[in-house]
Amino acid sequence: MDVAEATDSELVIAIQRDGAGCVVEELMRRHLPRVRGMMYQMALNHADADDLTQEVFIRAWRGLAKFRGGASFSTWLHRIAMNCAMSFLGRRARRAAAPLEAVPEPAAPCGDRPDVRAAAAELDGRIRAALEQLTPKLRAAIVLTVLQDFSLPEAARVEGCALATLYWRVHEARRLMKRSLAEDLP
Repeated sequence: MDVAEATDSELVIAIQRDGAGCVVEELMRRHLPRVRGMMYQMALNHADADDLTQEVFIRAWRGLAKFRGGASFSTWLHRIAMNCAMSFLGRRARRAAAPLEAVPEPAAPCGDRPDVRAAAAELDGRIRAALEQLTPKLRAAIVLTVLQDFSLPEAARVEGCALATLYWRVHEARRLMKRSLAEDLP
């Protein structure tokens, strides 16, 4: 089997049947960037996102024998990721509140003008702060639908909630973020 050409479902069947290591690597290569991005957007910290991403893939590989294909592999994997993120955010909320990382995340390239780069970095920081103020479920709704570009029905499956519930969460998260970012919006 040419693993680069195979579908996720074919790769999962090969792993369940043979435990093929190169197939596991291909599945991870396909899904790692999106899972890692989602974990950062939920944790808002690179070190935590790296730890969470590793935990997601460990849980997925351990549970792969139980995967029956009721949903796509991607949906199943992202559900594991969201469960890991929610557990992490719950643990973090029970600990003493830690401030955001002291060093701001690098802004997207904005040209060579220092004033433009500084303004973009400041806006990025405000967006991160606004995301951090959201409850985990509201943050998950925004991360999945806006930042990870899941369709609303797929995001609802990942979250394990009704579509109407996800619509409300997205609406509420946008409302709260708009209020939080009001001075930065036109």
